[in-house]
Amino acid sequence: MNRLVYLAFLSLLLSNTHAQTTQGRFCLEYFPQPLVESYVDSLVSYLSKQMGADDQVLDSTTEEYIEHFASLATRKSKCVYFSSDTILINEKVDDELTNAYMILPAVNKLISRDAGGLVSQNYFLDANAEEGYFDYGIETDPSDTKLIEGFLCYRLELTELFYAPQEETPHEKKYILYVTDEIALPGGFVLGNNLQRIIGCPLEIQEPLNSKVRISYRATGLRLTLPDGIFQTL
Repeated sequence: MNRLVYLAFLSLLLSNTHAQTTQGRFCLEYFPQPLVESYVDSLVSYLSKQMGADDQVLDSTTEEYIEHFASLATRKSKCVYFSSDTILINEKVDDELTNAYMILPAVNKLISRDAGGLVSQNYFLDANAEEGYFDYGIETDPSDTKLIEGFLCYRLELTELFYAPQEETPHEKKYILYVTDEIALPGGFVLGNNLQRIIGCPLEIQEPLNSKVRISYRATGLRLTLPDGIFQTL
């Protein structure tokens, strides 16, 4: 291979490497960590002991709460299918589909299905002091990186603040994300919150379960193709 041909080939390779990915699919999967499972077991035992004495009748809310944590799924996943203008998210518990919705960013629409058929609503919600509203703080650390599914990702810390009506102090939730700018998918859609700022596509999400325990979702099975007709499956 002569020098001119080699340089042309190298230029093409580099341009393809840095081109943004505009369609594909991946699943963010969560497998409970031992610390999380221990926390859930302890919580169930505590509630059962404190509220399940012979002389105390458990109310229905408490029974549902205990049942929920006692039957916590062993595996959760959020599978994302995306093109340049459409995002479909399927949420599963183990292998059972529990929720599915489609997001059309350009027209600010979220489409889901209920017993009556398809339902359309706004995805981004305007700040409303009477109902509460969200705000966000974002800090990036480009020096902290991971290679996930072949994409170089850097660390991003996202602080979610929810201002509830008639409460002076906001409810705070901090995420740690590893995001890539090489996939053209705004991260707010994957998080499922009302984030109205453009960030990289998160291929790992560390989410707080409480003040001491954090759970992680990590992308698996990333493909740069889409199944035929996938956006018609909602």
